[in-house]
Amino acid sequence: MKWWRTIVVFIAAIQSCSAQNVLLDIIHSDSLDVKYHSVFEHPAKYHFQVIYTEITRDSNNVAHLKKHYLYPPSLNYYYPASLVKLPLVALALEKIDSLNKIYGITKDTRLRVDSAYKCETTEVYDSTSETKYPSIAQYIKRMLLVSDNYAYSRLYEFLTPKYINRRLHELGYKDAEINQRFNPHCDSTANRYTNTFTFFSDSGAVLYKQAADSNMGSINNKATHTVIGKGWVEDKKIKPARDFRHNNYIPFKNENDILLSLIFPHDFPPAHRFRLTQEDYEFLYTYMGMLPRESKYPGYKQSDYPDNLKKYIYFGTTDTINDVSVRSLNIVGRAYGFLADCTYIIDTTTHVEFCLSVLMYLNEKNLLNDGKYQYIDVGLPFMSDLGHAVMDYERKKDRKYKPDLDKFINLWKTNK
Repeated sequence: MKWWRTIVVFIAAIQSCSAQNVLLDIIHSDSLDVKYHSVFEHPAKYHFQVIYTEITRDSNNVAHLKKHYLYPPSLNYYYPASLVKLPLVALALEKIDSLNKIYGITKDTRLRVDSAYKCETTEVYDSTSETKYPSIAQYIKRMLLVSDNYAYSRLYEFLTPKYINRRLHELGYKDAEINQRFNPHCDSTANRYTNTFTFFSDSGAVLYKQAADSNMGSINNKATHTVIGKGWVEDKKIKPARDFRHNNYIPFKNENDILLSLIFPHDFPPAHRFRLTQEDYEFLYTYMGMLPRESKYPGYKQSDYPDNLKKYIYFGTTDTINDVSVRSLNIVGRAYGFLADCTYIIDTTTHVEFCLSVLMYLNEKNLLNDGKYQYIDVGLPFMSDLGHAVMDYERKKDRKYKPDLDKFINLWKTNK
């Protein structure tokens, strides 16, 4: 087959791959190459990237990671959409921890957001919160449970783009550039400016006030080939293709590594780890793996927010997840035809674990913003099928030491 020869050529260029690529074996043994032949025959057209990380535990339960790439990592532009929420969640927890040492505020501290520039909005109350007040914790829950764009924009404002990009570069993600809210009323100029945040004690006293900020540095991302598609649809008219050089960007390999660093921090050098506490990690794992219907504050109806709303790999075609012993701790992205999921999947019954990240561009017409993409027909079925194929492979492994997953088992037993 043509696709097989193409993959072999690509694989040869990847230094971190073993001589025998496990991904190829899994795909071929499950006939995914036949079912999705158009994707494998035209990987560039689909912006296709797959990263599979095998996890081997030693006698001390220490994880040893081995990555397998289906294609070489690329700096070609793709729209990351909500993938950028994961690093912002981690950075927000970092920042709160540093402010806690000085001002005594936590992720649960009540806050108020004021407006300081065009397109900015104020916020005093949050109806989804048990206290009815906004907090960093509540924004994070909403982002991880249902990929809430409004909550993302608030964390973007709290962190400020200067801080976000400086810190990501310090962590080694030097090609990352996050410079936009998810607010259609904010242009690239408005996204340079961020709001005032005020944090209050339970009695209403001001604990800390963060002034409005601005970012006058370059906002060009470092991706290549930033013009995407053959046109942009607006007001039912086809306009020239859009250049995304001023939009958010993070290499897909970096996004995968950010997920790995949060799940397995001790497999990364200290300089490349987020500065998080054990409580932070437990909080992250809880809401990364929780289904929307399992949350109390905020609460979500399953009829409005199906179980697989943001669980694409393994669960892509399953609206109701019956076997909750299988969990996906993940982050997804979905916009303009791009579909992505970076996940750590565990089965607490069979003690299986693996990481899998998939990126696809599902836009046959190559027109952006027309809403006509092949998510349902191709993307979600593929991610579900590949997730099941990898799970089957992992379940058949003869593990000398099974992973101790006890720290996860109790995270989702009660509503939080």
